[in-house]
Amino acid sequence: MDTQTHTFPNDPVTYISPSWKDMEQLAFAVSQKILQDGKTFDRIVTLAKGGWPMTRSLVDFLSISEVASIGVKFYKGINERLNMPEIYQDLPVSVTGERVLLFDDVADTGESLEFTQNYLLEHGVAEVTTATVYYKPHSRLKPDFYGAETSAWIIFPYDAVEMIGVLGKKWQEQGCEKSESQHRFEQLGFDPKVIETYFS
Repeated sequence: MDTQTHTFPNDPVTYISPSWKDMEQLAFAVSQKILQDGKTFDRIVTLAKGGWPMTRSLVDFLSISEVASIGVKFYKGINERLNMPEIYQDLPVSVTGERVLLFDDVADTGESLEFTQNYLLEHGVAEVTTATVYYKPHSRLKPDFYGAETSAWIIFPYDAVEMIGVLGKKWQEQGCEKSESQHRFEQLGFDPKVIETYFS
């Protein structure tokens, strides 16, 4: 799938903003790769919170009924990295002896996937297979299955309010007027009502 890229004056970053339909198509593509490979799983373990939205689609496409979520954090504040990653939301069930599909929306640095994969194996999981919607080539872990590869900053459809805050502040610091920032959000496909409500 060829998602349009966006660049803006005085901002060195390239952006993509997949729609919900795009995400669904990529989740379907991931599922078909997995099915063609013949792999079967006892459970999907999804990383909170990025993996949550499209996990529901994978449950449907792969007919896997058992799901669990795990949360990992590497920072305790802005740019304040922990000495060791922490599990802030542990698995609510035992996964000992299971074949697990570990899923997240993107392999960016790959640290969360790598840490969680090792954590699951250390806690008795029989086999871990990794899958993501997007894979970034600089990631330290390449997922076993992924939908698309990109080096761009991904603006997911379920992160609209957070991204309005982050990008709005960033562009303001780059000297961008509010009206120009609003126009950029529109170009990126943000809902006008969401922009109006949350961009102040």
